[in-house]
Amino acid sequence: MVGLRATMSATPPSISNRLSESSSRYLLQHANDPVAWQPYGQESFDLADSLDRPLLISIGYSACHWCHVMAHETFNQPEVAEYLNQHFVCIKVDREEHPDVDALYMEALITQQGSGGWPITVFATPAGVPIYCATYLPPQSSSHLPGLLPIARKIVLLRAEQPEAILEASREYETALASQRILPAPTDLDLDPETVIDQMIAELWERFDPEFGGFGNHPKFPQPYLLDIVWRSRHLAAEPEKAEQMVITTLKALASGGIHDHVDGGFFRYATDRFWITPHFEKMLYDQAGLLSLFATVAVDTDDEDLRWVAQRIFSFTFANLRLDHGLYASSLDADAGGEEGGYYLLSAKELEELLPDRYTSFADFYGVTPGGNFEGRTILHRPTGAGPKPDEHITSLLARVSRYRSERMPLGMDDKATCDGNASWLVALLRAGRFLNDSAMMREGLALAKALRSTFRVDDDLYHVAYHGEVTIVGYASDYVNYAGAMLEAFTVTGEAEWLQEAHWAITRAIDLFGSPDGSELAIGRHGGVLPFQSYDRYDGATPSTNSLFAWFANRVSILTDDSALQAVASKVVHAYLPLMGRVPASFSILCWALVELELGTTEVLIPGSTDQRLVEVALNSTRGDLLVAHGKGSPLLDGLQDGLAYLCHNRVCQLPTADPSSLERELRSNA
Repeated sequence: MVGLRATMSATPPSISNRLSESSSRYLLQHANDPVAWQPYGQESFDLADSLDRPLLISIGYSACHWCHVMAHETFNQPEVAEYLNQHFVCIKVDREEHPDVDALYMEALITQQGSGGWPITVFATPAGVPIYCATYLPPQSSSHLPGLLPIARKIVLLRAEQPEAILEASREYETALASQRILPAPTDLDLDPETVIDQMIAELWERFDPEFGGFGNHPKFPQPYLLDIVWRSRHLAAEPEKAEQMVITTLKALASGGIHDHVDGGFFRYATDRFWITPHFEKMLYDQAGLLSLFATVAVDTDDEDLRWVAQRIFSFTFANLRLDHGLYASSLDADAGGEEGGYYLLSAKELEELLPDRYTSFADFYGVTPGGNFEGRTILHRPTGAGPKPDEHITSLLARVSRYRSERMPLGMDDKATCDGNASWLVALLRAGRFLNDSAMMREGLALAKALRSTFRVDDDLYHVAYHGEVTIVGYASDYVNYAGAMLEAFTVTGEAEWLQEAHWAITRAIDLFGSPDGSELAIGRHGGVLPFQSYDRYDGATPSTNSLFAWFANRVSILTDDSALQAVASKVVHAYLPLMGRVPASFSILCWALVELELGTTEVLIPGSTDQRLVEVALNSTRGDLLVAHGKGSPLLDGLQDGLAYLCHNRVCQLPTADPSSLERELRSNA
């Protein structure tokens, strides 16, 4: 780390705000701030070192409400900006552009505060080692919160008069963050897959809200990827009814609650209450991806028309509102509009009476509209607990009028950043939901997105992370390679074309080369080397799945389909390196729990070689069973030597007698689930 010097330049040079040079919408939102923001990169760190100034690192994203609040209330205050510009090098980071930066400083924030959130505000040494971490900070201290300006002044004073105190603070962070890099020592622990699943479900059952679904009290996040694993694994559980109850109760509550946009479809990021009524109003692409796949799967398995309708509405919303001109999808829609959080979505009873004079009463009764509202005098539309979300034709026609009114009343900001990993996860959701629901529009869009994903982000032997208007920037992270591999696997499943399986194999093996730890036990978030003082690892499932969990899962699946045993060994090494952590909190490693299931208990394969009867392929693709791999056509070595015109149902490559009868294949898939 760069040493700290106690003195600073007596006549600081003028530093200007450089964010206007950026393509990021979040950074451009701050291009006119009086703070002399610098973009993240080596140049900004070198500037801090040459001037011997500490760093102020502010991390957020375009759709973040409290990021906007802090910009207005704190960073736009002349006194704050003047002091920061004189004594610090200030770096503004879009967390969606730099997930490695976000992960490192989120760890530091949680280490100090015990919890995290955005914006992240970090005072750091010129080398980037944290000194003090917080989330939102007002300009001056209050009885509830410390102020940014007093903290900044104290840091400057300590650097001048007690530099050893700053050194000690940074060393404590160094020690804490370095210790978190180390996985627990391997043990002789040999977790049985069924035991792991039972432990995961038991852990979740303790936190499950049986009345309103979800886990814990509030805030509540949908957690679709966790629920997907619970649903996949229910047949292995000692008490499958608990797994089913947790998933179905939660999905029903989500569908009825205010976290669901009943007008246009899609879901907000999380609810601030136990009842799913009051959301945090940003809409993220990754949430739509996880929820589309989950709603579609459970809808088919339970033959539930309400859940099917919700899935179709997630697709229609995302296609209409987040699809960009070049075929990729944008990251998010803003929480704020009209200068307030949720301004785009909130409706007063008076507005609705004027908009729907002849139909207001029925609309208000259906969606819980009252004169006093349920959020600062206005209403977040929702259905009563236990009531279905799907309206009749009469209410549906009114929703179209409300939708037009909202869009004409005020604009809603969109972050037009297209990320490789975000688009890859949406592609997987489109193709999975499309084949389960027999929805040709989803399938067409998924395959079109597969081509756009590959042609945009794959450049020679590299992936890129971000595209603005079709032009890529920022080399890819581990999450890009891993999610890209998952997307290519899904494209292969649907088409049977070898090129997609080859892409998946390339992405997994390239990820190992670029991000693999020295002992091969996991992938780092970013490439080796770089600006950051520490390397970060994405281990725990959160709003999006752990990159390492997905890596182990996909590497094993690619190994089976390509007959590459070396990849299976890599997947097994990651799973077993994480076993001590999984044994403590399996619900935080839900996807890795499922990877363990498929490694230890095996997968079910449907092999349909050649240009056979398409009805056999449709039966295989329509199956929702969680351990299923489908290979058809000529794209996988598993198909070599098999007879065209037949379907082979196998488990761990041990096959039953083949069949040419689609009905027989369907029965066998169901009976062996």
